[in-house]
Amino acid sequence: MSLQPRNPNNRLSAEHALFVGSSGSGKTTAVKQVGVIKATDQVALFDPYNDYETLCGREVRRYTSLAGFARALYSARAAKAGRGFKIAYSPKDGANPKNLEAFSKIIWGAGDGLHKKPLKVIFEELAKCVNTSGAARGAFGEILTGGRKFGLHAICIFQRGQEVPKTVMGQCSIKWVGRQERKKDAVYLADELDLPVDNIIKLPRYHYLMKTADHNIGQFDQGKLRKLAA
Repeated sequence: MSLQPRNPNNRLSAEHALFVGSSGSGKTTAVKQVGVIKATDQVALFDPYNDYETLCGREVRRYTSLAGFARALYSARAAKAGRGFKIAYSPKDGANPKNLEAFSKIIWGAGDGLHKKPLKVIFEELAKCVNTSGAARGAFGEILTGGRKFGLHAICIFQRGQEVPKTVMGQCSIKWVGRQERKKDAVYLADELDLPVDNIIKLPRYHYLMKTADHNIGQFDQGKLRKLAA
């Protein structure tokens, strides 16, 4: 069965986001703190290693079965009240390309350009689940390139920019960069994201740079997470 989104709406804005930083830099903590997710949002999570028990004060409902996840997600999206929810898929065999694509197909089918709320989609451990640093393919690629008009907001989380498709860099209007352990990783991100390399190299642990669609080339915000990442 082919799952397809509904009601394309070109008036919707692109709000994909990326969070990139070395292990322990605070990426998952940053997702919870910098404002891309709110308690009232509808959120689906690809969370293979159970990183989220709660999100914005809301319990995350977790499913290890793809069918169970799909039923819960579609039911919550269909509810007339349009309430917020946090629903995760945590496959038993962890992060791999097969599970990412299966999850992405379910997400693609949940898109609706006329829905009361966008569906925000967290992709954890992304680098372990892709096979190319070129163009993103399959349902995951569709979400990045066409999800905007169906109210799908991808939130991509990974450690090194070289390990994920360039489509991620090109399509994400919100860019969060944490500490990089290697200079060449910082150089790559500086080039791809139009950020000054010296500022990336000098980032202490749990500090970050952040760009949004409101920033021009060379502009960015700096910050520190309110608490240390677990």
